[in-house]
Amino acid sequence: MTEQSLFPDLAVSVEQRKRTIDSEILMLLMGKPGGPLNLTLSDDEKAVLTAIRYSRGAANAYPIREMQRRPGCEHLTDREIKKAVRTLRINFHLPIGSSKQGSAGGYFIMLTDEDHSVLRNQVLDQVRAELEVLKSVDGPRAALELLGQLQLEVC
Repeated sequence: MTEQSLFPDLAVSVEQRKRTIDSEILMLLMGKPGGPLNLTLSDDEKAVLTAIRYSRGAANAYPIREMQRRPGCEHLTDREIKKAVRTLRINFHLPIGSSKQGSAGGYFIMLTDEDHSVLRNQVLDQVRAELEVLKSVDGPRAALELLGQLQLEVC
């Protein structure tokens, strides 16, 4: 079974990708079901998606702190926003990137290969950091065993 990528077709122009993503987001915000599971958005997911909808590209990342000042998002904690973004990525396959680059960090809609690389590199850095913790706690052998397990799960 092949999982759909957040970037299914990189050969499509950025303008075409924008139109496709905008259309998909609009349908979801209007209450239509979407994603591979044909689900509808929760109120929190709608609020978060509305906030980052026009933050296109890593250079225009929308910080969590600003999002929490927005009507509809002011009651959301950092954790709730991160959970909503995770759900939007996984359950709806929306190409939402994130950047942790100081005060310029935040969430954005990925449109280019460079946007994809920002998210990918950040996730890999996180995995490496967690693996270092595991290695120091359980030893290098445990870390290698975990890598083997992860490889089996991914394939």
